[in-house]
Amino acid sequence: MFRLPLDQQLLLVLQTAALVGLCVHIWRAKLQQTYVYFFAYLLLALLQTLLGVLIPYDQPTYVYMWLGTEGLIVCFYVLIVLELYSIVLRHLTGLASVSRRYIRITLATAILISLVLLSFEKSPPSVTGLFLIVERTIVGSLLIFVLFITMFLVYYPVPLNRNVIVYSVGYAVYYLTKAAALFLRNIGHRWYRPLGDLLIVVSTSCLVFWMFTLNRSGEAKSMVIGHKWHPEDEERLLSQLKEINASLSRAARK
Repeated sequence: MFRLPLDQQLLLVLQTAALVGLCVHIWRAKLQQTYVYFFAYLLLALLQTLLGVLIPYDQPTYVYMWLGTEGLIVCFYVLIVLELYSIVLRHLTGLASVSRRYIRITLATAILISLVLLSFEKSPPSVTGLFLIVERTIVGSLLIFVLFITMFLVYYPVPLNRNVIVYSVGYAVYYLTKAAALFLRNIGHRWYRPLGDLLIVVSTSCLVFWMFTLNRSGEAKSMVIGHKWHPEDEERLLSQLKEINASLSRAARK
């Protein structure tokens, strides 16, 4: 039976413990009502990890389990980004509506292009290979939106509660790590293991970071992480942002 090296087993145990700890923490703080899809994703990731321990790696059942759970996880990646936009732009409904629309259009276009390009390949990929190609396309597209959210928060002095800021910035690092781990499958085995271990450490650190920073009181504390503009420039930027949002809201109602 295939077994992971001892150091990777230890990293897996630490990551699983961090997942369990964060799930319990979010539930006790009653934050699962705000971050619904994120909490569901954490539970699904925990389930995938536990099933991976119970099912032998070299059995066909493992492949079916992984394809099923990973397919659901990819769906939750999309839902989490949509949820993230809704939370960050909750007071800018026009921008939020347009952002959700562009995410759906971009994802549909990216998947269609990837499937069209597959038709030019001489040998058709396996089911797993096809899944990985589509997954990389979705993850790559969503990564752009996640980075856009981060840049938006850094540039615009939008007041948000502390939990939203901690969650958004932490998720940008976490998702970037997950995306990097996925794209690492395309490089040689020489670098896969050390970089893969490093990425597990980073993603586990994000889980621990959320466990210690997300709390109930953070829903009431307001913060701004945007560029430290002069008061006049800050007011002008926020006014422009509100005008853009109002124009988009009017256009959406037509």
